[in-house]
Amino acid sequence: MAKMKALEIKNLKKSYGKAAVIKGLDLIIEEGEVFGLIGPNGAGKSTLVKLILNLIKKDSGEIIFFENKPMNFAAETGATIEEPSFYDYMTGKENLDIYKSLLKLTDDDVYAAMEMTGIRNASDKKLSAYSMGMKQRLAISRAIISKPKLLILDEPTNGLDPKAILELRDIVHKLNESGATIIFCSHNLSEVKHICNTYGFLDDGTIRFKKEIGDSDSQVEEMESLFL
Repeated sequence: MAKMKALEIKNLKKSYGKAAVIKGLDLIIEEGEVFGLIGPNGAGKSTLVKLILNLIKKDSGEIIFFENKPMNFAAETGATIEEPSFYDYMTGKENLDIYKSLLKLTDDDVYAAMEMTGIRNASDKKLSAYSMGMKQRLAISRAIISKPKLLILDEPTNGLDPKAILELRDIVHKLNESGATIIFCSHNLSEVKHICNTYGFLDDGTIRFKKEIGDSDSQVEEMESLFL
């Protein structure tokens, strides 16, 4: 039985002025997939993420979620983006309360997300006292607060120490086991290998290919060779 397509992108194009950034991109991600998006700087990864999240408008093409089944986009998609922004004068909990109100969630939802990312005990600390790694965990908490069906993590290992990166692996696997489809955008190729079950190489505005990730020890080297 074929799996539902969680995300289908057809002939997507986006330019800034005369500079074409996304050039007729096609991609299918199935429900339950953990897809690693890799590519060199300037390949269009951040633009693609913003297009998927409808933060910027596409020029042409289609972006189809869950085969056009009705969905509450705000609640059923979650994302972290590079350089997460929060209010430093508020506590971690108060920052997440903004999203709790928008999404009609509860304190239990907020605390569950912070518990999963390991910052529950810092919920009453001001953001000015958070380290970069703690802010990244808070960004992940914000992304998963509504238990989204589609989760996009853009460079989620930035600012995380090795222990926190291992914990991030566990978080992603738990979310995936609970049914989330995940897009993991990262320059950390080792983490893509450990976390994802498929990956695609974005270069010059298009997905050059999409592959399954296997048990081969050489797969990280294969990924690295794409950048040479």
